[in-house]
Amino acid sequence: MVIHRKHLVRFALVVVALFVIAFPLGDKQHGIGKHSSVAAAFGQAIFVTFLIAFLLLIAATVVSLVQLLVRSRAKA
Repeated sequence: MVIHRKHLVRFALVVVALFVIAFPLGDKQHGIGKHSSVAAAFGQAIFVTFLIAFLLLIAATVVSLVQLLVRSRAKA
């Protein structure tokens, strides 16, 4: 499967959206989570999801660059 630039951009937008959602919720000591345990738990879960998605984005970017390199060498 070829990873296109369009897919990477969409995935990056999802990662940014996860961070934007998790940031104001915070955890037990920061943000809205300081006043609500439900918001703290939800914010922590979204933040962990953001971290995992960010690592997957880095891996997908590396794979995409390797695929691009292989395709460009095959054409030459």
